[in-house]
Parts: sequence; C-alpha cells; structure tokens
Amino acid sequence: MKKLLVVLNPIAGARRKINLEQKFKEWMGSSLEVYFQYWESADFDITNAIKDRIKDDGFDIVAAAGGDGTVNRTARALVNTNTVFAILPLGSGNGLARHFKIPMNLEKAAGVITKGKTIKMDTCQINDENFFCTAGTGFDAHIGNLFANSGKRGFSTYTKIVGREFKNYKPSSYRIVADGKEININAFLVTVANANQYGNNVYISPDADITDGLMNVVVLKPFGLIHAPALVGRMFLKNMHKAALVETFKAKQVDVFRNDSGPIHFDGEPFIMGNELKFRMFPNSLQIIVP
Repeated sequence: MKKLLVVLNPIAGARRKINLEQKFKEWMGSSLEVYFQYWESADFDITNAIKDRIKDDGFDIVAAAGGDGTVNRTARALVNTNTVFAILPLGSGNGLARHFKIPMNLEKAAGVITKGKTIKMDTCQINDENFFCTAGTGFDAHIGNLFANSGKRGFSTYTKIVGREFKNYKPSSYRIVADGKEININAFLVTVANANQYGNNVYISPDADITDGLMNVVVLKPFGLIHAPALVGRMFLKNMHKAALVETFKAKQVDVFRNDSGPIHFDGEPFIMGNELKFRMFPNSLQIIVP
C-alpha cells in the first residue's frame, strides 16, 4: 500500500470546522496509508520538514491541504524528485487546483488522489524562488503587498484597496528580455504565467500550457478607468490575451528590469525584490496527480 503525507494548514482547516484528519483517512484510508504534517506557524520551515519526512519515511505521495501558500511550500519540496504531488484545495484562490480542474469539494479532490492520473508539469523560478502558477510585478503586486500588510482579510478589504490605489497608481517602465528578444515598454503590470490563472477563475493567461516548457509573458499596457470593467470581464471570460491593451509572448527564459526594487508576487504571495527579476523555466520537473 502506498504512503500519503498530507501537509495540513491548521488555519485553512479551521475554516472548514471539520476534523480533516478523520475525513481524509475516511476518504482515502482504504487505498493509502495516510499520515499528516502540520504547518505549525508562518515562520516554520515546512518545505524542509516535508523533505525530512520523505527521507525518513519514504512517502510516495505528498498532498497540500491548504491554499496557494501551502501548495507552493509543499510543491517546492518535491521538484525533481520521484515523490508525487497532489492538492486538497482549502484556500480561497486555489490557482493550481483550478487550472487542473481539481474539484473544490474536498471529498471529490480526495478521490482524484486515489483514482486520478500522474503527469509531469513544468515549474518556474523568480530570482531562485519557486513558483507554479504565476509571478510578476506591477499593480497586482502592489495591491498584494498592501493587502498582506493591511491587518484585515476578506474580499471587501481587497476591493477597497484596489479602488483606493487604482486612481493614484502610476505605470512603470520595463525592459524585458525574453529568449534574447528585447522590448522596452510602459506597463500597468507584467505577469509571467505557468498556469492559466491567478486563482478564483481569474484567467490572466487563458492559453497557458503547464506542460509545454514555456512561460507565458503577459504585459498589460496603461489604461483608463473606462477600460477597467471590460478588462476584468475578459479575465473571467478567458479572452484576456485577445485584448488590444495586452501584449503576450512565450519564452523559456525571461529577464525583467525595472527602475526600482519593490513588490512582486508569486503564487498569490507578496514579496520584495530588487530591480532585476530573473524568470526561469524547468520543464517536466514535478509529478502531480490530476483528474
């Protein structure tokens, strides 16, 4: 019988108000030996804890039970290994899970682990930090940084910050070198996508293929408030890449140069980096169970 380690974010689990350990064993225990690893706190090195558990106990599958942060920290422990990754979505965005059409219903997601297929997906890095969905700089990174430091969570807080910041935000100049081709452009945001969406079915790069060995670069040019509703609509309707204000291209290696250091985002998490952003692609470097 194969061994499964479920990496559990207690905060995400608490929102569900159910005994997740009991439920996961109930749903998967007949076909897998199920064990658990808790992400104990924000400063706990969960990635190395997972590596240690695999080394000591030889798990065949490791599943991230949490949001995009748990998915990121779990998956980075499994890149270029023989251990298979799986997702039990407990977050709000669930970008990678939604890309693969993994059910948001936990019992059905558990069924994917026992009955799904294993494929190899591409992974990426931004300045040596692993990401699996999207990463980038610009307005979305600016908002993500403010939201993370606001002290309040929730969609209403997020929308208030967006509304407040949009009218004052100034697009930046970027020099982008993609597989040796250079462009200089003024942009509202620059996103490098491995998967097709940020999360919540917000499709920033609808035509992204997570197994093609290429990153999708999405450049949104400056626009006025009058264009905002149509652009938001395009992200939900999966045709953002067809907008006149959007320039897209594919590349294996992308360097983005900006005037100053500042916020970036990767897999929904804000971070502060310098003025040079190096994006790198690693084809077929992570095994994952999908429907």
